[in-house]
Amino acid sequence: MRRFVKIKLPKPTWREVVIEFAGAVLGFGILVGLGDLTQVPLLWAPLGGTLVLVFGSHNSPYSQPMNVLGGHLVSAGLGLLLLSILPHNHVSLVITFGLVVVAMRVLRLTHPPAGANPIVIYLTAASWAVLPALAIGALVILVLGFYVHKFSATAYPAH
Repeated sequence: MRRFVKIKLPKPTWREVVIEFAGAVLGFGILVGLGDLTQVPLLWAPLGGTLVLVFGSHNSPYSQPMNVLGGHLVSAGLGLLLLSILPHNHVSLVITFGLVVVAMRVLRLTHPPAGANPIVIYLTAASWAVLPALAIGALVILVLGFYVHKFSATAYPAH
């Protein structure tokens, strides 16, 4: 049981914590504005998860630019496509979610926060307008991540 409870992440320095806090706050502030513009504030959830990875776990393969942008575009695009052709019910959502996980895995674009996109799309009956909003949100996070990590002298992207 102890191996499941052991903390395996390295302890951050205070400098890293302050810089990651600033990046996350600035990034989320921008996303809140984007959510207001798109009228889909639930996009804050998957993009907020992306902020956690880009600023709190920037060495993870899941937080690298191709996975961030590609994962969001694949999951949202597939979610929108299936929402438009399948009946709007829980079974369709479950199938869509499973297909999104498989698509990201097969394309090697897995980005865990992007798994929330088809759920948000289903709950809000979103239109295709969320796709550019997610792309812009992901790009804002990536650009911000690049400059914040450059300022903090940490390597991002890492892979």
